[in-house]
Amino acid sequence: MNPKPSSLDFYAFLKRYSSRIEGSFIKKVYQSGISDFVLQLYGSETGKNYLMISLSKGIIFYDGDRPDEATPLSMLLRKILSERRIIRVEQINFDRVVKLTLHTGQEIILEMFRDGNLIVTNEGKIEFATEQREWKNRKILKGEKYVPPSPVNPLSMGDSEIGSVLENSKASAVQTLATRMNLGGDIAEELLYRINIDKSLPSREISSESKRIHDEFSLILNEAELGKGYFFEKLNLLSPIEMKHLQILPTTIYSDLNEGMVDFIKNHFPKESDEDHLSKRIESIKKSIEEFKIKRNLYTEAGKIIMADIPRIDGIIGQMSRSFSSSGRIDRGQVYSGYRVKSFDPARRVVTVEASNQEIELNLDRTAGQNASDYFAKSKDFKSKIEGAMKAIEDTDLAVKKRMQPVKKARRREWFETYHWFVSSEGFLVIAGRDAKSNEKIVKRHLKDHDIYVHAEVYGAPSTVIKVEGEKMPGESTLREACNFSVAFSRAWSAGLSSATAYWVLPSQVSKTPESGEFVTTGSWIVRGKRNYYFDLPMELYISMYESRGNTIPMIHPAFPGNESSNMIVHIAPGDMKRQQVAVEIARKLGIEKEEIEGILPPGGSRIVD
Repeated sequence: MNPKPSSLDFYAFLKRYSSRIEGSFIKKVYQSGISDFVLQLYGSETGKNYLMISLSKGIIFYDGDRPDEATPLSMLLRKILSERRIIRVEQINFDRVVKLTLHTGQEIILEMFRDGNLIVTNEGKIEFATEQREWKNRKILKGEKYVPPSPVNPLSMGDSEIGSVLENSKASAVQTLATRMNLGGDIAEELLYRINIDKSLPSREISSESKRIHDEFSLILNEAELGKGYFFEKLNLLSPIEMKHLQILPTTIYSDLNEGMVDFIKNHFPKESDEDHLSKRIESIKKSIEEFKIKRNLYTEAGKIIMADIPRIDGIIGQMSRSFSSSGRIDRGQVYSGYRVKSFDPARRVVTVEASNQEIELNLDRTAGQNASDYFAKSKDFKSKIEGAMKAIEDTDLAVKKRMQPVKKARRREWFETYHWFVSSEGFLVIAGRDAKSNEKIVKRHLKDHDIYVHAEVYGAPSTVIKVEGEKMPGESTLREACNFSVAFSRAWSAGLSSATAYWVLPSQVSKTPESGEFVTTGSWIVRGKRNYYFDLPMELYISMYESRGNTIPMIHPAFPGNESSNMIVHIAPGDMKRQQVAVEIARKLGIEKEEIEGILPPGGSRIVD
């Protein structure tokens, strides 16, 4: 398996491991990269397996890149594929295309060449494709019948067929085997080397060697089926057979092909950045736009030609219809009023004619005007496709620019940021619960013997703790600030009150043990004994920046002596502005991210005090 896996890689993998896939149910689909997916499979005999599908690297059993969160695309694929049983897995025409047939009649088709494509069909028609494209000979579009990229299958070719391919090709031997026999370059070169035929010879000169070519190809297939992996480090190449034409020994031989593939992808596969992939996607879309523009112009011109000559074309359609009714045929080359017949499809009753170096399809069941309208409708469809493709380029270009922007490293979060917190004017850390669960946790985990417990005289107020380290005890200013903090984060703020009351007690006064017949809910506590009150505490808070272990972080707190005069402090009070609006304005004033502010604000609306 080289950086673009060969047809033989897929042949070898499926011959060795298809039994681990067939019979399994698809449980989940993960998207681990832009073109990488992981199917979680479960079979009664094989148990749980993870099949990684990389449209650029191939398929392997590997459980290493499953993201924690599902992407929108993986959620869509789960909806389409979950709980479907895989009844068959096969390679299409010895190509870099793998098909998984499901018990529902759906098929997952993996095209792993160029940019790759994951296609889901239902009853043969395309239901989903990661990349919708249209070529001259096939369409990967929703609702279209799926057509494989190559109709040639070398596995079914006998000696005479190989001889015919060689005889009728003007290319070299290696080019003919690689393309017209669908072997791919590496395998074509290896095969010719093994039977000692010069790869540059014209293919016609070796048509008599078709049996030797057929027999050697069979030997190569047999070797691939052994399930080994040969890694050539100098060329960064992994192959299921020993590539003798390289004339160097393999660096490593893996007894298990999948083991070698996993090691190769993890440690040796060239890393392509998301930016590279997105840039390639933009180029691909641009090519599609050019194709769409050409088709739109052709359809528009065809409609105009018909509209400019409606009477004559109506007459031609009538003549052709009568000719077909009487003789059952419309001959190629026949001329009707200056329009030469190029081809005729009797099943569709469509005649292709040529005039003014332009080919036009005429449906014999429709008038000239209706045929012109059909062309204008097709032109309009391609206009929509062009607009959609242009929008896709804009979106992809934005994604490229976004990924190219330097990623801001997330700062280290302090343990106390789990709660509401501030550091008092005397240097004591004060923490308060955000909800019932954290109220419970604060007391059980963080309230120690020397600390102070604070609570507002308001239902639903947070449990608040002044942390005391060492011998120094908090003074009057810290006790008042903590009580003020407690009322600000109570329901009094969202109720729009101007002031409220709070108290402080010692840890020994706080208990979870209720009186007989009482019940204490989660986050609530029983306080016994004397309470030390502070009355008429103002409902206001300040946001300023605080230095902690090399980080500058926003801190919300009550008034400190003299802090109102600082330019780097924002003063807030209960109000009608929503939290998000307030956060945006404060972040702008302090020059920090909005997310840093939104999480520290009190519940309910606020206003910024000038």
